[in-house]
Amino acid sequence: MFTNRTAKTIIAGLIVLMVLICLFWNTKPNEKTDQAMGTWVRIVGDKAEVGIIEIKRLDKLLSKFDSNSEISLMNKGQGPACRSGRVKGSRDTREVLELAEEVKRLSHGAFDITMGKGRQIDLGGIAKGYAVGKAREKMRLAGVKRAMIDMHSSIAVIGDGWRVGVSGIGNQILEVVELNDGEALSTSGQYEQPGHILDPRTGKPADKCLSVTVIAKDAGLADALSTAVFVLGPVEGMKLIKSIKNVKVIILDRKGKIYANFGSKLR
Repeated sequence: MFTNRTAKTIIAGLIVLMVLICLFWNTKPNEKTDQAMGTWVRIVGDKAEVGIIEIKRLDKLLSKFDSNSEISLMNKGQGPACRSGRVKGSRDTREVLELAEEVKRLSHGAFDITMGKGRQIDLGGIAKGYAVGKAREKMRLAGVKRAMIDMHSSIAVIGDGWRVGVSGIGNQILEVVELNDGEALSTSGQYEQPGHILDPRTGKPADKCLSVTVIAKDAGLADALSTAVFVLGPVEGMKLIKSIKNVKVIILDRKGKIYANFGSKLR
């Protein structure tokens, strides 16, 4: 006869076994996860480690939380600086700062990486998009023909037919979009962290949208534009998107109205 202790031991053992079985069946041989830039990185595809290594390399350059990163050194006045419109530093740092400046110009200041105390550089609105784009480049060079690089709010793909859900209020799926080879998607929203996206022109929380999803070839551009449109709101945001070629957007405004500039069933 089993004692209570024996029964509990058997039950515990069965639970552990079930967990191990679930892990075994849900583990994909061509999928890897890691952490970088304050979020989870998930890469589906061959040679996923190539993309993760690239993202971690960029994190060490672009993170304001790493005291030795180029951005942190710039903020301290100890590293390469912007002079006469030119940035001295690594190629990646120059590229991301120049892209940020271009989106600032296009959005008339609705996107600005130099906000807050001391006007220090914060790449939170562009770095993840830039990183998934660069990871995609490295994986292509390694011969990868199909992959998805996912950093939660920014995604880039290699190959066609990747279906991605666009979240709305309470993580409800507003739309399922299909990303094809070379496309990227970025989403900015305040349904998870209300008030964290600020209008750099006023310093106050942006309050015209609930979420903005941008699809473009350039992953860094998509990331920056999703923030800019979120700040501008649906009317001015759509004007910005229409001024740029080959960029798609889905906007959910504060009242739950949806705007899209492509063949969405929600339009």
